[in-house]
Amino acid sequence: MPYTKHFGVNVLEKKSGLRLTRENYIEKICFKSPYLKNQCTDSVIQEGTEDRLYNFDKNMKYFRSLSKEKFNKELKRFVGKNIIFKEITDLTSLKGKSGYYIMVLDEYAQAYIGTTRDIKLRIQQHWSMQMYFDRMIFGGKENSILSINSFRALDTTRIFVYLTPDTFGIEDKLINQFNHKYLLNRTRGGLLSGLWEAIANGKTRDLG
Repeated sequence: MPYTKHFGVNVLEKKSGLRLTRENYIEKICFKSPYLKNQCTDSVIQEGTEDRLYNFDKNMKYFRSLSKEKFNKELKRFVGKNIIFKEITDLTSLKGKSGYYIMVLDEYAQAYIGTTRDIKLRIQQHWSMQMYFDRMIFGGKENSILSINSFRALDTTRIFVYLTPDTFGIEDKLINQFNHKYLLNRTRGGLLSGLWEAIANGKTRDLG
């Protein structure tokens, strides 16, 4: 199978491409909840698809409204304040390494802050995951933030990491230090016990 080398690791090519588009946003319809899958008729799926594409378009319009120059200033300010973060170009050295990471999507003037016990594996999971249909909208179609898992590998243009065995402890603090207009994080940081706690601590944005 053909691969593309990105940040030092092999990324499996997809017919639909390695960058997010409106056409590949809903590549296939699959559900996290078997209950919802069993309850969804063709009309429900059609309406749900329309809502998700509406939200996608709102997000893209929002991204286009942002200043890339101001985004870069915000990123530079954040990294300058948190000098423990270092920019990396090769994920292979991070196999099995724990800590915090920042995925930067320059085209969209967005970033995502996460924490994990294996940074290489976690970032590759973000790149390869198929968003469940019932998890695409988090909030409402007017204000739901696109998930980091909806983007593709080549949308990530820069990566910063802070290696530490102490994961999750300061994730929320880091998220709150970054201007939220430039963040794809959809919940507060730290350990969450499940979906209901994630919903209770969810983040939305004014998409205009």
